[in-house]
Amino acid sequence: MRYSYLIALAAPWLVSLSAQAAEWPAGERDHFVKECMAGAQAQVGADKLQKYCGCAADRVSAEFSQAELDELKAQKTPLPKATHERLLSVTNKCLTQLN
Repeated sequence: MRYSYLIALAAPWLVSLSAQAAEWPAGERDHFVKECMAGAQAQVGADKLQKYCGCAADRVSAEFSQAELDELKAQKTPLPKATHERLLSVTNKCLTQLN
């Protein structure tokens, strides 16, 4: 089963981040996880979704620098194909959390 819709649900929060690589501002990681979970509650159990969304938040913050996140914030959705593919690559590593 594919869970690519989770990436689409999280994309607006991914582009609105203002974190440095591997560091979230106070409360932002929790906010990201809650929004991620709210978007897919009907399709995935809460425990698995919490694990997936937490993993995705950690991987995004580790992969993207402050400058890259600032650049993403300036872009409108849908994201450019290369950026979208990079986000998929990063967050697909978390799909094991849904099994």
